Amino acid sequence: MEHDEVEEDILELEQRYWQAMKENDVTTALQLTDFPCIVSGPQGIGSIDEQTFMKMMSNPSYSIQKADMQGGAKVRLLRDDVAVVAYKVHEELTVEGKPVKLDTTDSSTWIRRDGQWFCALHAESIMGDPYGRDRAQRQTPAGDHEARGQAKQNQQAQIQEKQTFSDDEHAIRELIDSWMAASKTGDVRKLLTMVTDDVMFMVPGRRPMSKEAFVVAVQARQGSAVDSLAQIKEIEVMGDWAWCRVHLTVTLTPPGGKRTTRSGFTLTVLRKQSGKWRIFRDANLMMEE
Repeated sequence: MEHDEVEEDILELEQRYWQAMKENDVTTALQLTDFPCIVSGPQGIGSIDEQTFMKMMSNPSYSIQKADMQGGAKVRLLRDDVAVVAYKVHEELTVEGKPVKLDTTDSSTWIRRDGQWFCALHAESIMGDPYGRDRAQRQTPAGDHEARGQAKQNQQAQIQEKQTFSDDEHAIRELIDSWMAASKTGDVRKLLTMVTDDVMFMVPGRRPMSKEAFVVAVQARQGSAVDSLAQIKEIEVMGDWAWCRVHLTVTLTPPGGKRTTRSGFTLTVLRKQSGKWRIFRDANLMMEE
C-alpha cells in the first residue's frame, strides 16, 4: 500500500475515533480499538481492557463538544501492518459542568489485522512549556512584586498574541462545520449566509458556478440523503484573507436512486467581511469512487 493511501486511511480513522468519542458511540469506538489498549496522558499511563473501556464510555466524566485535528499531521508506516501518527488537536469539553478548552498534541499506534486497522496505543499531551513552567506554581519571592508583575504581563501578551490567530482559525473551522451541516440538510438559506455575493465555485469539467447557479445545484438534490466527512489539512490566515485545504468524502443517495460516493480535496479561499469569515472561491476536486 502506498504511503499516501496509508496516511489518508490513518487520519480518517483518527477522525472517526474522535467523532465516536464526541458522540459517545461505544460500538464504533470498540470496533476501532485493539485491546488491551495502552493510554498515556497528563494523569499517567494505563492499559485498558474491553470491559473497562465500555464502563468508561458508558459513564464518562466529561463530554466533548469539539475536537478539531490541525494540519501538519505526521504519519509513518513502520511495517505493512503497523503505523504511527502524531498531530495537534483543539478540544472543547465540558468537565464537571464547566467549559474547558485545550490545545494538545496526540499520537496513536495502529495495527492491521485481517485487513482492518485497530488503535493499540494513544497518547495525549497538553501543549505549552516543555518543562511545565507555564503550569507550575510560581516560586517568586513574595516581596518581588515587580518580577511577578512583569512575568504576568509577558504571559498575558503571549496568550493574546496566540489567541489573535487562533480565533480566526477556530472561526473558519466552525464555518466548515456549519457548511457541512447545512449541506447535509439542504439548507440553502443557511449556506448563502456563509458565502460572499461574488462567490465562485469550481468543479472539474464545468464552468465556474456563481452564487445563483450554486443555489440551483443545491435545490436539484433536495430530498437526497447526504453523508459527509471533512478532514481539514491546512488553514492559513493572512489578515482579512485565508485559505484552507480539506479532504472531503460525500455519499449521496437520491430518493429511489443509486448511492454514490465522491472523495477528494478542496481548496477554499475565504474573505473576512464585517468580522465574519465567508467563502470567496472554492475549487472542488472530488471524484467518484
